[in-house]
Amino acid sequence: MATKNLTEKSRATAVEAIAKSGEFEYGVNYSISAGKLLRLQCTVNRVKKVDEREDRIYSGVMTLENTGNQSMSFPADVEPAPHVAYLQTIIAEVKAEIQA
Repeated sequence: MATKNLTEKSRATAVEAIAKSGEFEYGVNYSISAGKLLRLQCTVNRVKKVDEREDRIYSGVMTLENTGNQSMSFPADVEPAPHVAYLQTIIAEVKAEIQA
């Protein structure tokens, strides 16, 4: 039998979710371990219907690290304030779900 070099320190659960608000769709990916939120990433897309199909227009990305650091990146023509506010709603919902 081969020598084992790795010792597992933790195991995380990855979750993929979608939230919609108005014409925006928020693709949310987050991971949890031992009842704590480790990382959350939220990709923002504007969704427009064009001839019975949906066009997704990239509108930004926001992340939260377990250290409490948040980072955001938006194209120059996108107003970030409503998305940042919605991110706080998403984070609160995820944390409430973890504690349930």
